Amino acid sequence: MNPRSPRSLLSLAILSALAVPSLALAQDGDAAQVQSPPAAQASPQQSTATDLDTVTVTALRRSLQTAQTIKQEADMVVDSIVAEDIGKLPDNSVADALQRITGVQVSQGAQGETTGVVIRGLPNLITTLNGREIFSSSGRGYAFQNLPATAIKTLSVYKSSEASLPLGGIAGLVDIELRRPLDFDGAEIAGTVTGTHSKYGGDVDPNVSLLLSNRWDTDAGQFGALVNFGYVGKKYAYDAVWGDFPKVLNGEDGQPMRTEAGDLIAAPNGWGTNYAHGDRDRSAFNYALQWKPNESTEVYLEGLYDWLRDDYDQAFLFSFPVGEVPPTQLGVGSNCYPNRLEGPLAGQTICDATSGSWTGDTYAASSTQAHKQRGQDIQNALGLKWRGEQLQLSTELSRTSGYYRDENFIIDTFLSGPITTIWDGTSGKHQNWHLAGNPASDPSRHYLNGLFQTWGESRGEENSWRGDGRFEFLDGPIANLQFGLRYADRTASAKGSVEINTPPPGGAGTGNITASPNPANQVIGLFPASSFFCSKRGNAALNQSFLAPCYDYLIDNADALRAYYGLPDGLAAENPGRFFNIEERKAAGYLQAKYDFDLFGLRADGLVGVRMEKIKRELDAFSFDASTGVYSAITRKTEDTNTLPNASLNLHFNDAWQLRLMAAKTLSYPDFGALNPSISLNPGTVNRAGVASSGNPDLSPIKSTNYDASLEWYFSPVGYASAGVFYRDIDGYIQNYITNVDIAGETYELSSPQSAGSGHLQGVELAYQQTFDFLPGAWAGLGAQLNYTYIEGDTRSPEFIGGPVISRPLQNVSKNNYNAVLFYENFGLSARLAYGYRSRYIDFFTQPTVAGTEDQVEPASSLDFSVSYDATPRTTVVFSATNLLGNNLHQYWGSGNTRPRDIRFQDKTVGIGLRFKL
Repeated sequence: MNPRSPRSLLSLAILSALAVPSLALAQDGDAAQVQSPPAAQASPQQSTATDLDTVTVTALRRSLQTAQTIKQEADMVVDSIVAEDIGKLPDNSVADALQRITGVQVSQGAQGETTGVVIRGLPNLITTLNGREIFSSSGRGYAFQNLPATAIKTLSVYKSSEASLPLGGIAGLVDIELRRPLDFDGAEIAGTVTGTHSKYGGDVDPNVSLLLSNRWDTDAGQFGALVNFGYVGKKYAYDAVWGDFPKVLNGEDGQPMRTEAGDLIAAPNGWGTNYAHGDRDRSAFNYALQWKPNESTEVYLEGLYDWLRDDYDQAFLFSFPVGEVPPTQLGVGSNCYPNRLEGPLAGQTICDATSGSWTGDTYAASSTQAHKQRGQDIQNALGLKWRGEQLQLSTELSRTSGYYRDENFIIDTFLSGPITTIWDGTSGKHQNWHLAGNPASDPSRHYLNGLFQTWGESRGEENSWRGDGRFEFLDGPIANLQFGLRYADRTASAKGSVEINTPPPGGAGTGNITASPNPANQVIGLFPASSFFCSKRGNAALNQSFLAPCYDYLIDNADALRAYYGLPDGLAAENPGRFFNIEERKAAGYLQAKYDFDLFGLRADGLVGVRMEKIKRELDAFSFDASTGVYSAITRKTEDTNTLPNASLNLHFNDAWQLRLMAAKTLSYPDFGALNPSISLNPGTVNRAGVASSGNPDLSPIKSTNYDASLEWYFSPVGYASAGVFYRDIDGYIQNYITNVDIAGETYELSSPQSAGSGHLQGVELAYQQTFDFLPGAWAGLGAQLNYTYIEGDTRSPEFIGGPVISRPLQNVSKNNYNAVLFYENFGLSARLAYGYRSRYIDFFTQPTVAGTEDQVEPASSLDFSVSYDATPRTTVVFSATNLLGNNLHQYWGSGNTRPRDIRFQDKTVGIGLRFKL
């Protein structure tokens, strides 16, 4: 029963004052934001295993129990991962660890590591570190892959919103909690040392961490100091083989080819590879100092530093014979459909080809992009907390900064003709192709073509202050009143060059350069082939090796190569189209009441609140005059005020069963880069059209009204089941459009964003966790975790700028997502077998093709295993293996499996290491 009396007139008045405007605001179309988030509530620390119902609570059970307590006691829908033992999370990075949480989906980037994180299909999330907002360089979000998982104490994902949480994520919020010295009973020295071998990378990669912490009781109070170091090295090889967009095949007469039944025939425009091979280092350091002069006061100073160094090459081999010469052999399958490309052939039946060969003086080339990437994130914070009998106050000053820089040096070498391109079909759900006679492995067939060089740098800085308070009522329906203010001064900037094709001296050749290459630019006549070229391996999709320029040769001889091409030493000149500098000032405040009373004999509690935020933005950039080709400096100023209400009800049927109902308005601001009105131009080359991109300073925030309901059953200290539903009503969804524009006589495909879309997203979440303590003997150490998320959604937006409004599925949304984990912990042995699945989803919308505009991804489901054994009370031997099934990622042009776009070969790893405490 609720111990409070419902007789307080003051508390009733406050609740009414908050509820009435919140309900009214929930009906209008405006929205807003504010303040910094509290970290998820954690259960009291348990420093040793305890006996609970005669079951020993081991480290794994403590972690699960703490995460379950956070979920049960939270005011919102929250799911967490907790590492009770230092360094015990089995994943390499925060990004990897997040995929285990219900409703969270991840994806891999082009360099073979987890980079994309979405919550219930939406990428618009924000990140907090120990409750304060953190970001990377000029972005609004944090790059989760930057932080090793060994640093983590708790990861909490907030899927619903309330007034004290900072503005910015219609998808949700991820809070990263690091350890502090007063978390421990005394001195603590702990570390991990792991070596991991990857199948494709081929090396044994180090992963090490070391934590040093101590606390002291003195006449001046309790002091604590902690430092933590982490390092992850990785030599990686992430290979992709692709097929270009499907197009209508033409015969020698230039007319469409047709089957015997009179149907059109489609085949890829060309084929290629994209091999990303590199050497990456990620380092992190965090510290925390705490001082508690008495039980009611705490002062702390803490910070996080992370660094990135990534040197890698992207090696390409590609051939584009389709449309240049007719096929000499062609197979056609039975997968036929209406041609979706506008024009005189629109709607006619078209059938996918299944194999073919093309011979002639067609363009085929290899290329190496030599990247040097560097990055850093820094955050430091100074805070004070005070707790009285009824009033709690806290204040904090923080500074966050970061940068990211990428330098890319590229040389293309094309092959002398004739070239025979053989397309072996799409068995294995991927493109299979090669060049007859393997001319790409003959150094004498390679001739210099274009040199490209580009670089980009982005930076971000923020100084912020927040003050929060809570007043506890001793009786009445209001448990407490929460209030706070926040001010942030943020700067985001970017600069860089554009990618311009510089031809070799004398040109690449005359006329058809494949038929008539410039002999002066034959590679073996200019550079030692053994140093200039590196051999790249074949795989299941490209069954031959090929030569491409070596990364080390390009980097070590960059200025000599520039001189040969007639370019000055050093990096390319900065381009005004890549520049922007945005200053954003935000002032926010919130007021929120937590109520707690009896409703028809049941305990009911929840939140009613509102947050307001005023934002002022000043943008400096350059506008571009297409008629003159001149950039001119511009300044734009904007401001906006948003108000966002929230309300929730948690109905407790008993100590085990509860029902949550929540509604809140949320919003996400546009990315800073999307606000840049400048235009960057990358002129076309022999194998692609010109590419241009521009932002839009008039973009509006994406606004969403969120509804959540969850029924939860907590049947044991480490056992629960839950079922939830959610709905998001989204307005102002930002969508990129590609239009063809003519600039200075050259055609460009211009990509630009518009606040054009509205839509919805809805779904169901199911979760189950249990330890099987009821089993006899050693079997009592078994347990399982299962979760499933079903999502669907769409947007309504113009098909093209100024065009008709159409309905499209939401990007990044996999309808079916689940994780299944079987774990065991007993007698010093801990083991975990985890399987993660995410169904097919739309990655992005392409230019129109015969198969439509959807680029669809079939992610690689992964089965991972880890086991550890406590060799001594303070040392643990660990073993891990990832992607045991060897699954790969597949990408397609449109629906079905007959038009593969990419296969990306996912690595398999095996690691062994040691965790220790001294």
